[in-house]
Amino acid sequence: MSRYKSEQTVYDPRKKKYVPLWRLDTNTVTVTHFNPDTLTIESKTYHTDFIRYHLHYSDSKNPDRLRRLVNEGKVEQYLDDLELKVSEAISRQVELWKQTDSCYQKAALGGDAVKMLGLENCFISMAREAVFECMVYI
Repeated sequence: MSRYKSEQTVYDPRKKKYVPLWRLDTNTVTVTHFNPDTLTIESKTYHTDFIRYHLHYSDSKNPDRLRRLVNEGKVEQYLDDLELKVSEAISRQVELWKQTDSCYQKAALGGDAVKMLGLENCFISMAREAVFECMVYI
């Protein structure tokens, strides 16, 4: 289980000890933040497969980057940005293929929803492969 904890700690009066301000668990794909103002633990779990893949890849290939992001308190923003950018890149590529693929255009003109859906799923798979190589496995 790969857990990253920030070097910065704050006192948690409920636990009566110092706790890390930020944590990242790459197995559960969860970022945890101890809010010293409200004395609450805020956590966010990511559910997209590409965030999981990216974290596991980064954990094995570039753990210093993850450690730095956790220490600087920027890991949640980094993952939010990555999630948005990867999703948008996949969507843009799929839309481009839908507009330029002659088979898809014929299916759309003919109202063949089954063929359109099948082609769109194929486009999504192809886009994910290309986008993952450029944006997830880095």
